[in-house]
Amino acid sequence: MNDKRNFNDLYAFIQVVQAGNFSRAAKTLDVQPSALSHRIGALEARLGVKLLHRTTRAMSPTEAGQQLFERTAPLFDGISRETDALGDFQNRLTGKLRINAAENPAHYFIYPKIRDFLRRYPDVSIEILIDNRRADTVSDGFDFGVRPINDVAQDMVVLPVSAERAMVLVAAPEFLSRHGAPHSPQDLPQCRCIVPSFDASYRLDEWEFVQNGQTVRIRVPAVFTANSTLMAKQATLDALGIVWLPQYAVSRELSEGSLKEILADCRITYPPMALYYPKNRHKTRAAQALLDFLKTD
Repeated sequence: MNDKRNFNDLYAFIQVVQAGNFSRAAKTLDVQPSALSHRIGALEARLGVKLLHRTTRAMSPTEAGQQLFERTAPLFDGISRETDALGDFQNRLTGKLRINAAENPAHYFIYPKIRDFLRRYPDVSIEILIDNRRADTVSDGFDFGVRPINDVAQDMVVLPVSAERAMVLVAAPEFLSRHGAPHSPQDLPQCRCIVPSFDASYRLDEWEFVQNGQTVRIRVPAVFTANSTLMAKQATLDALGIVWLPQYAVSRELSEGSLKEILADCRITYPPMALYYPKNRHKTRAAQALLDFLKTD
């Protein structure tokens, strides 16, 4: 057999890239870091290409290593799912499910449902990867994705997991007492605004409102930007500025009075969030059980 087909070493390489360093990957594989490093070195020698950049402080895949990881990791994940699917032939419900979702829907819509599902089916494991980018659920090895229902591709099956989502403009009472409140959306470019971001290249700095039955978009300046809704909300509670967030993300603060809504008559409402999956993908018993649970929840 060609010794390049040592899939155990390839699996070890995938674990190293996913973990970000040898120590964490070694714990996952239950081996010593030095043995794992030697193993990856042997893999590089067999393949005749360098897979990892290594320094005393950091590790990152080379271009070749990144390509190998992106093409093989989903294959190993598929093998894992198929072995988990053998639980379909057992009496008890087992298996692992992977869900990709942005921070807000993961925290407010998916986790509360998953928590109750896991209590009912303790032999099922679930991984939620919070990623504000739009992942490809098929190529990235996810069983389900979550995004606004109107953004889901037509070849996907969708299951709504929320009601319609109102967006609210809010600020702390302390901030409003110091700076005052805008009288219309058009005043926002002169205000101190807190801007959530999805990733390094996409900031949510164009806010939408409804005026006279029409949607208006206002580009706002950012006094503070964070790729975490929780941090953006905390900065607002700390009276650093005004933020535009889903109402469900600040409902408690609004009811407590620690945040005040501004321009409530200009609120815009978006379609529900939905769980989605490919029509033609085989669903394990665990996946079907989760879908049935969400439908009756």
